[in-house]
Amino acid sequence: MTVNLVNKDQLDILATLRESVSEDKNALESQLKKLQSQLQEQKEKNKMQLEQINTLLLEKVNLQSEGIGQREKMLERERNLTFVSVLPFSISAVYL
Repeated sequence: MTVNLVNKDQLDILATLRESVSEDKNALESQLKKLQSQLQEQKEKNKMQLEQINTLLLEKVNLQSEGIGQREKMLERERNLTFVSVLPFSISAVYL
């Protein structure tokens, strides 16, 4: 009879341990799903922010290119105006 009581106690302890481990496993699986979901959300957010950054960089490059083009046009216009303003004096000086 003593052997049966020891075995019964051990079986009860094993059952309790299995139940506890099962609960821990379920809690960890739930936490894992939650973390995987958060990771996916962060990946999507990161991708969206990266797309926004790329768009802003492209806009910056375009604006800088336009600015360089504008400066070149203004310099060319200034050169042309300088050349034209100098030209009549030179021609009139030749005729005098």
